[in-house]
Amino acid sequence: MTDKKTTILHGVLVYPIKVGACALIFHRGQFIRTSTVVAIYYDAPEAVRFDTLNTHYTLLLDPTPQAAANPTTLMPVAA
Repeated sequence: MTDKKTTILHGVLVYPIKVGACALIFHRGQFIRTSTVVAIYYDAPEAVRFDTLNTHYTLLLDPTPQAAANPTTLMPVAA
């Protein structure tokens, strides 16, 4: 049995995390594809903690790139 490494990073999940599938994370302008997710411990708007076959992840969630680049898209437009 090997020890898993621990990774903490800031980023955005490209799609919802699911046990049995890989996670796809957008981090510092790059996409990171994890190995298969084996457990999800915490899933909240500000962070996600999960394990893959190889790594313990803590993902500190950033606003989506589109929302960060153009925050007015989140606000209703006055008629």
